[in-house]
Amino acid sequence: MTHPEPEGLLAFWADIDADYQLEYIKWHNCEHMAERVSIPGFHVGHRYRAHGGERDFFMVYETDTADVMESEPYLDRQNNPTLWTRESIGHFRKSMRVIYSLVTTEGKQPATDAPYLLLVRTNPPDKPGGADEVIRWYREEHLPRLCAVKGVLRGRLYRTDRKISDVATEERKVHGASTGDQEFLAMYEMLSPNLPDSDVWKEAARGTEWSTQMIGALQDASFERYWLDFSMWTPGRP
Repeated sequence: MTHPEPEGLLAFWADIDADYQLEYIKWHNCEHMAERVSIPGFHVGHRYRAHGGERDFFMVYETDTADVMESEPYLDRQNNPTLWTRESIGHFRKSMRVIYSLVTTEGKQPATDAPYLLLVRTNPPDKPGGADEVIRWYREEHLPRLCAVKGVLRGRLYRTDRKISDVATEERKVHGASTGDQEFLAMYEMLSPNLPDSDVWKEAARGTEWSTQMIGALQDASFERYWLDFSMWTPGRP
């Protein structure tokens, strides 16, 4: 049985109080992720840990579409958190939660979960049609060039769904997460965290006139690297 590629993304960044991290991992492994991936429309959940100076944890769920985060089953869980959930998310710090929709992708789902992740969050150039130009560049040149680098397994570009990201829920009252400021998220699955530092990556990223122009025009760019800590797939998924 084949499954369509997930087009929705629920992304959550947070620091966790140092003295609570072990209990947080226990909660996330044993209750929270299992609860989430059992919601209709969810495909998989991953938890990553920072490789560098980013927030401690990056938690991300792939869904059929972004609309899953407006569905009755999902909002029921958001608005009726367990006591363990209330306790755990009360230890989140500098949290950010954003809902995205897939714009374009290069490569296929890896046979096994990639061990490292690079996230690039940006805003488009400040000019008419800037967002459309970003999408065209990623689709026609940037993702194909970077995903041709040995060790890059897949690249995807997402765009923020601001309306769904801003939905108020009971859980959000507790963790108080922001909804971020950047419109686009590029996500690269990699075999090594050092690939973006290599000459071959830099040539792939900036080696054309169009890429040099676009990289110089992007606004509010941030770069974050993470390593895979835990994952859970919806029952029945390959």
